Amino acid sequence: MEPNAKYQLLDEIGDHFMDHAVQLVKSGVKFVYVLDNIDWEEKAHDVRMESQNKSVHAVASSIVFCRIPKADLPDDCPQKDLKTCNVREVVKLSSSEKNAIRCRYRILLAQILFEHFPELCVFKPYMSAHTECLFSEKASMKSEVITLPVLMKDEKKYADCVDVLDQLEKWTQKLYSEAGLCSVPNPTGSTDQPPAIGNRSRPDQPGSHVHPVPSCDDPLSGIKIPCYGDQLTRVRLAGAKDLRAGCHSAAERLDHLYPFCIVDWHTKRSFLKVTIIILPCTVYSETFGPIFI
Repeated sequence: MEPNAKYQLLDEIGDHFMDHAVQLVKSGVKFVYVLDNIDWEEKAHDVRMESQNKSVHAVASSIVFCRIPKADLPDDCPQKDLKTCNVREVVKLSSSEKNAIRCRYRILLAQILFEHFPELCVFKPYMSAHTECLFSEKASMKSEVITLPVLMKDEKKYADCVDVLDQLEKWTQKLYSEAGLCSVPNPTGSTDQPPAIGNRSRPDQPGSHVHPVPSCDDPLSGIKIPCYGDQLTRVRLAGAKDLRAGCHSAAERLDHLYPFCIVDWHTKRSFLKVTIIILPCTVYSETFGPIFI
């Protein structure tokens, strides 16, 4: 096998996955980007001045297609500030909606009781096994997950985070252009040199949380792809987008990557690693009396 044959094979596999993603986008299915950092250490066999242990950093990315359609959901900017508004005035529930919520709570609570108290399983035939949902059939289907190439970038460096977002922009443009949902932008006047990156992002990151305004000159006008990651990934990517807030084109401002959301899978994993602590107890013996263990 030629030296570059295996790399060509990997490219062909990646193109096959991208073709599948294009077909899903063409069918009208929405998707999100999921990213996470990967860190490992390469240890040298003989540590010398010219051969040291290396800390390698990368960013793993994937596309997750949504099972629930979002065409009927509003996509305009927020009308009120969540810090000052009264949620009860914004979200007004009718009596039928409140009764439906109570019914779902009863089902969820019953499932927990049946799991931890087997004696209560005699009431199981009287409880529904699942909560009613408008999209229950689609929600039970397997999610379409497309693995994207691993980017050799370090999330601790804003310059690398900007490169990651630029790559996501290119993938977004490729998906929608090959699906026939947008026109290919005119390359006239464009340069390969990206805009300059500032030294640091502002603490509040105002540029990354502004709702993108559609533009008639943008071939991907109105398209916004959410990006999911842990708390570190969300903060770094939002700061990287904030550095591009002053650019002139929508692609350079990374307008099509919005919003940046937190997925606390690391928190769930840490919760599952809780150590079981055996508390001291007292055992009574007829010979020795109470024994403290």
